[in-house]
Amino acid sequence: MKRAAFLLVLALLGACVSAPEQTSDHPLGWISGCWENIDGDYREVWSRPDHGYLFGYALSLKGDAVTFFEQSRIDPGKAPGEAYVFNAYPAGKGPSAFTEIERSETSITFADPSHDYPQRIRYARDGNRMIAEISLIDGSKGQGFAFRRCRH
Repeated sequence: MKRAAFLLVLALLGACVSAPEQTSDHPLGWISGCWENIDGDYREVWSRPDHGYLFGYALSLKGDAVTFFEQSRIDPGKAPGEAYVFNAYPAGKGPSAFTEIERSETSITFADPSHDYPQRIRYARDGNRMIAEISLIDGSKGQGFAFRRCRH
């Protein structure tokens, strides 16, 4: 079991090395790539857009051990101009769907007021840095994550 978990981590870390810079004109292409916190113990990786979809995962690490993982998917609207939907699968369970409520050229906010926590998820990009924020719908109980491009 430990060997399988280790191989999974190696495969996922390998994706960080090959995660590309934005190379498309997709409105959310700026989120693509490998992002990690300053300590290197939390990482999010997002694919390049593929037919309007973006696929991602997050890992919390303690040494070589994965202590938490989440898979994510951002779906395009069903028709041009419709809102994107962020689907979270924490620890493989889900999805929990959050619908786009606001977007700029370098940020997007998703919300689901009926979800327990978080109810709001926001990503914003500033050069080689990205932030993610989660909170209740009114902004209370907020938690922020500061990312930079992965070092490896």
